[in-house]
Amino acid sequence: MYAVDADEHRLIVKTSTLHDALRAEAWACARGADAGCPAPEILGFGRVGPHDDTSAVLMRRVVGSPVAAGHPPFSEVGASLRRLHDVRLPGFGWLAEASWDPRGDFALVHRSWLGFLKGIGGDVRRLADRCAAAVPVADAAEAAIGAHADSLAALEIGALCHGDPKPDHLLVDAGRLAGVIDWGDAVVGDPLWDIARFSHRADARSVSLLLAGYDPDGTLADALAWRLPLYEALWMLVDAVIADRLLGRPIGALLEAAHHSLAQQPR
Repeated sequence: MYAVDADEHRLIVKTSTLHDALRAEAWACARGADAGCPAPEILGFGRVGPHDDTSAVLMRRVVGSPVAAGHPPFSEVGASLRRLHDVRLPGFGWLAEASWDPRGDFALVHRSWLGFLKGIGGDVRRLADRCAAAVPVADAAEAAIGAHADSLAALEIGALCHGDPKPDHLLVDAGRLAGVIDWGDAVVGDPLWDIARFSHRADARSVSLLLAGYDPDGTLADALAWRLPLYEALWMLVDAVIADRLLGRPIGALLEAAHHSLAQQPR
């Protein structure tokens, strides 16, 4: 990723050899902006290089700095995420794993939200040859998901989610939300998947502010009571899979923490 200053224009150029994954990120970013979430403006996307083996997306750079813990702009973040989650799409799963046709339409991997969540447990189970904790934690994940299978299966249409709304991706300028950046982990699923991603890494005050903007009437209280802890534990498993697959880091501690969290899930 490159920051470029050209003729007084402040730009970001992001390149990758994973054409469809970068296309998905650009699509999610543009669709988020259309929905009223302050995503960077996408200026162009296409293949580059002598052999067209690399792709690039060009976007305007958002001026700002990460929102500080407990500060008021988190309420604006919540309201922006709620607008984003009004975008409904067929299928479920990571946009980076979608298959695209020549017309620019895409198909997601999973046909149900329940199937997507079960797939996380399957990904963890495949780590058994490198970490003995993988099998029992995968069993615990399946049990926790199974306890709420009917409710999870009832989600028939997924929402567009940012996938990683952490403070580094939430920029403020002059005390106001200036942009939501880095859409590479966008996913279609339960909107509370996004909220859980934020809440399991944020302080209580920041979570409270974000929820005040996202759900000002408190209508989601019952769903939040069990979905947030379940999704937070599953996010730990996603982090473990990423740490193993992409970063080559030890995952034992991550799996043990997830197992402990799954054992305490409300039923």
